[in-house]
Amino acid sequence: MLTGTIRAQGSGFLNQLRIGFGGGINFAQILDLDSYNIYEDLNGATYENGYSDMFQNLGSQYFVQIEWFYKSLVVVLKPGTYSYHFSKHNEIVFTNETVEEEIPYLLRYFSVPLEARYNLDMERFRPYVGGSVAYSHLLRSLDASNQTFIRTKFTAGAVAGTYIDLRYIILDLNAGYHFGLHNITSKANRYETGSGETYAQDDILLNGLQINLSILFSLQKQKRYSNVECFY
Repeated sequence: MLTGTIRAQGSGFLNQLRIGFGGGINFAQILDLDSYNIYEDLNGATYENGYSDMFQNLGSQYFVQIEWFYKSLVVVLKPGTYSYHFSKHNEIVFTNETVEEEIPYLLRYFSVPLEARYNLDMERFRPYVGGSVAYSHLLRSLDASNQTFIRTKFTAGAVAGTYIDLRYIILDLNAGYHFGLHNITSKANRYETGSGETYAQDDILLNGLQINLSILFSLQKQKRYSNVECFY
């Protein structure tokens, strides 16, 4: 009797488990918290600098997706590699010339997002909303300027999307916005860009919009749809 109960519980847990993979694109939104310059203008003028607009900053992510669901609640893990692109523009005005610099950035993180979703059952479509927290670790790069960013950071965000039930396969189409992403420049290395260029790292906040498509596999059919449709 005890063995049968354990098997039933184990089977029930596995039937509520979905595993798959996914990927998508992201757009990094850079907020400049504190700007720093390597030069000081004795006349009191300020140098212009700024970051590329959000929808110019196209990045990508690839991840494994593991889900456990119970009724309308879904808990999701999405560990994978998340890459963010953006650039900084500096304009330095000298007496005889104006120097402009465009510094590109590519930051790659190994992230483990954890999401909690509430979904509505609408037959083949199950729309949902939820929240997300993530732990991320900055991966090393050959670009010396990227090494000045702090390597670990917790983030939070919101997600929304829909499941598309295809019996043994489920598609997950979703979008999420994440706040405070792996962000502040290392103050001890602010001027150590590694290239001799005339700029310094700012304190920035890196937020991000993600759009993803995942393919999930289940151990059993999710619905009992009929193969025959009656139109009368």
